[in-house]
Amino acid sequence: MGLVAVMMLLPALALSASVRAETEPAEWTVMFYMDGDNNVESYALRDLAELEASGSNVDVNIVVLLDTLEGPADLLYVEKGASTVVEPWGEVNMGDPTTLTEFISTSEALYPATNYALVMWDHGGGIAGLCWDDTSGGDRLTLAEFRTGIVNAGLVFDVTVFNACVMATAEVANQVVGYSDYVIFSQENMYALGFPYTDVADALKASPTMDGATMSVMMAHEYTDYYISIGYSDVTISVYNMADVGNISRVVKEFGSAQIATMGTFYKAYKSCRQATPAPNNQADLVTYAQNIIANADITDAAVKYAAQSVVAAVDAAIIYEWHSEDVTGENGLGIWFPTKSVKYYWGASYEAMYRALPFDVASNWADFLDSYYAKG
Repeated sequence: MGLVAVMMLLPALALSASVRAETEPAEWTVMFYMDGDNNVESYALRDLAELEASGSNVDVNIVVLLDTLEGPADLLYVEKGASTVVEPWGEVNMGDPTTLTEFISTSEALYPATNYALVMWDHGGGIAGLCWDDTSGGDRLTLAEFRTGIVNAGLVFDVTVFNACVMATAEVANQVVGYSDYVIFSQENMYALGFPYTDVADALKASPTMDGATMSVMMAHEYTDYYISIGYSDVTISVYNMADVGNISRVVKEFGSAQIATMGTFYKAYKSCRQATPAPNNQADLVTYAQNIIANADITDAAVKYAAQSVVAAVDAAIIYEWHSEDVTGENGLGIWFPTKSVKYYWGASYEAMYRALPFDVASNWADFLDSYYAKG
């Protein structure tokens, strides 16, 4: 998450209350895993204040696990004008998957709903993970730990939101396979201002029967309108339909295999295509890389061209909403790990072992392509 200077709006916390359990399911329960136990603490408080400006109602529950540098964590129920401390959690490690599991399970038990959304709020690092906790030794959730946290909770979310930097990749999306219908994330750094949460909450309460697809697109639209209104640059947002995740893994596998088979012939052309592809955080835009291969006259293999076309079509189907500010070019909503600098670090033994264990690589074998590409280089 990037940092910008803002006027702070401090949230109001009501006195601790007895645990409130709903007897009738609401339409939505939106869970915020809000890790402010680091240098974005003030922005966590700002976003909580934005949520409090709208608040929960009978149709929409807003639940926050807030951890800060200044004090212990609290499980909060957000109401208009204030947040009630439902449970004081003490000092927790937001980089521990058991904390995520407990938060999801507790929130589901206390606030049942027809639909659920999870907002992961903090710094993001793409395949390096998310949610750094400074008072827990700088621990973070690796992507594997993030998946463990949601799998152990066992709840399938309609929407998962990454209010965090550089998380819009095929690898990240695959971490919620089976546990989320839609994912909202950004290829670029996400400003610490995050989403306009008052507007998002107001829109959800105004139409609480919206489904996961509608909620996802609504939230991305609100994000788009907000950043257009304040004129910020280097902004991206996209919505991934997880129903298409298997198809993307399949076409990426075919794409990688076709390039491996022709690496000796076309390596220089592949390198040229990669160099012409934007890659925030070493995560190359998947569509632009494939389009560059399609357009490259030096690549004459029909199987490679067909596989590249299949990638473009698959991503186009999976990304149901995408917006980027006018200064951003060549980013179409989904990246893939493809570093070209400091390769000995970014594709050393530890990185490769971590990568090969990710569900995306198990399905796509993209690491085999990277091995072939770097060996030739």
